Amino acid sequence: MARGGINKALVHAARASLLARGLHPSIDLVRVELGNTGSKSTIQRYLKELNGSPAGDDMPSPTVSEEMLSLVSSLAERLTQQAQEAVAEERMQLDRQQMTYQQERAQLRERLDQASATIAAQTNELETQRQCERQLREQLQDSEGERQQLRQLVAGQQQMLEERANQVQSLEDKHQHAREGLEHYRQEQLTQRGQELRRHDEQIHQLRQELRTLQNAQLAKQEELVNVYREQERLLNKHRAQQDALREHAKNLRDSQHANDRLNAQLQQLITEHAVLRERVKPYLLQHRQDRRQLREQARQIEMLQTLLRQMTPTA
Repeated sequence: MARGGINKALVHAARASLLARGLHPSIDLVRVELGNTGSKSTIQRYLKELNGSPAGDDMPSPTVSEEMLSLVSSLAERLTQQAQEAVAEERMQLDRQQMTYQQERAQLRERLDQASATIAAQTNELETQRQCERQLREQLQDSEGERQQLRQLVAGQQQMLEERANQVQSLEDKHQHAREGLEHYRQEQLTQRGQELRRHDEQIHQLRQELRTLQNAQLAKQEELVNVYREQERLLNKHRAQQDALREHAKNLRDSQHANDRLNAQLQQLITEHAVLRERVKPYLLQHRQDRRQLREQARQIEMLQTLLRQMTPTA
């Protein structure tokens, strides 16, 4: 039995149509004439029967109803196949779209989780930055207190140096009076007293040089303190500007998710600059402590010089 609605009458009609057009009714041409339906073995069998029948060419033509029925059957089969192919293709396309949607949804969820984690990390970094800022402000306040103490200490040292200069002048006056008094004994102790006076003059000269050196050192320390104060003011202004920039970055982070990468870079830069500022402030604090130790050492040296002057001053 012929498959797909192909029968001997349809094959005969297709064969007759090809012969009418002057074409040889081969299996392939007959199948094309039938709308690419029917198996080649069935078409070959019908053609063989039609070609082998002596009255094959005189066989009565099928009726219009039979041709219409065959044509409708063939069209119905073709429409059914096309519909099935279209449904299968649409179903495959729908499956691909659904798979793509699921992948995009998973990617969006992953990006959302990453963005949430990034925002949480940036919030923690902002809180850490604020804590560092408070610590830096406290350190600056402590440094300001130390600077005031150093200024007071320098003022006291300056006053002490002035007093020591007056004492040295008084010692010189006393020394002058002593030389005038010793002039009466010059004939007896000329050699010995001359040596002592020269040695005393050299010591007085050394003391004056040491006093001038200490005064110059204190002036240099005062200039260094002024420079340190200016540097601290500059760092504080820069830190305030950085704090304003941090607030602006935080606002941009809440307004737009697309600015996350740029904000991360800026936050990292601020953290680096903050670390640099801390490292730059640290030497000044160490220098303050060193200056205080040097001032104490100078005070000790001045006290030793006073003791030496008292020991060298001749008694009446």
